[in-house]
Amino acid sequence: MKIYLSDENKRKIVYDILNIFYDDRQISFDHEGEIKILDDKIIFQGQTYHYKDNYELKATLYKLLVEINDYTSPWGMLTGSKPSKLLQKQSPSQIKEKYFVSDEKINLLVDIKNEQEKLDFDKNNFNLYINIPFCPTRCDYCSYPTIIGPHHDKSEYISYLIKEINNINLPKNLDTIYIGGGTPSYVSHKDLEKLLDAINNKFSYREFTFEAGREDTLDKEKLEILKTKGVDRISLNPQTFNQKIIKSVGRNQDMDHFLKIYEKAGELGFIINMDFIVGLVGENAESFAKNFEILAKLQPDNITFHALATKSGSKYREENKKGSIGDALTISQAIKEFTQKNSYKAYYLYRQKNIISNLENIGYQKANTAQRYNIIINEEIENVIGLGMNANSKLMNGKKYRNDRNIRDYYNNIDKNINAKNKLINEYNN
Repeated sequence: MKIYLSDENKRKIVYDILNIFYDDRQISFDHEGEIKILDDKIIFQGQTYHYKDNYELKATLYKLLVEINDYTSPWGMLTGSKPSKLLQKQSPSQIKEKYFVSDEKINLLVDIKNEQEKLDFDKNNFNLYINIPFCPTRCDYCSYPTIIGPHHDKSEYISYLIKEINNINLPKNLDTIYIGGGTPSYVSHKDLEKLLDAINNKFSYREFTFEAGREDTLDKEKLEILKTKGVDRISLNPQTFNQKIIKSVGRNQDMDHFLKIYEKAGELGFIINMDFIVGLVGENAESFAKNFEILAKLQPDNITFHALATKSGSKYREENKKGSIGDALTISQAIKEFTQKNSYKAYYLYRQKNIISNLENIGYQKANTAQRYNIIINEEIENVIGLGMNANSKLMNGKKYRNDRNIRDYYNNIDKNINAKNKLINEYNN
């Protein structure tokens, strides 16, 4: 779709609406635009559509594109990443009327709000995120700054993390701790023990989650270390059980080993989450349905279904790869049916730029096993301090800090990173 735009200050507003209907590579701004957007009107095929302000521009453009494409987005013209926040200031009917959101998505937001209100949060609580950026391979859909392969000194990185842990001026009692990445379980048994010991020597916590995403980095001994050292939740993330598809994105998965790890994790008493991606290239609604067959037997405590978002830095983006929009919508409906049938309740939701079919990422829980950290990070309702390369810190007073994005700078600037975060924490507490 070619667009003529008389006011470049409106480019982002217009692009966000266009992106609901088109891949970003299908969008261009030039003087030969099929749709001409002027200061107070839109012109398309000789028809003129007037608007008074930015809201009316978005609404008018959205309704025009619905007609052109014969497609109505379930989220209407809503483009924000955290739609649940709207319920803090607007009623469901106001959101529906203002943004053209479907009844299904309105009801979903209300259900999630009700689940979250069962838990208690305190804006003055602190939470700890620890990033371990190493991975055996890079998946084609991944855009995170990760360090690939076995030839990197992970022990050195763990020593820097421990320095941050020992010198960060956080309160002893934390709400949650989350170790993510990357693939945190890619570190050695010895390094894993050293890291967890450092955490336990410094902090107590209400919830402790470890992202053990890839079965090819796990064994029974690592699971036993995690359990002994206080971790109560793990993520085992197949993304899909379709072996052909997972191999095509650059990732190996031994299903027999995965099932053994899952069984052992269950025996040890972990609350287990599994992540799946809707929209992987080559996976249609029929093949995705096989995931439901396996999940119905395994019944993990939590399941998160991510709608694929193609991001800069991923191989998918570089090669302009994306799954089927129609299949993604069909799978989304199948997810709703599966979760209802198997007594899963949605408890958090967020959206991303360039997300397939303008859908969403939803976390589901069984039997009141909602993960506090996921709610905290997505709803931004408590303080989060990040340790490690590229880790973000965000406080409830609006102050933010990001550690260095590459490992060399992270090592060189470790003292600066610690001091900067301690300053934020001290200012918040005083």
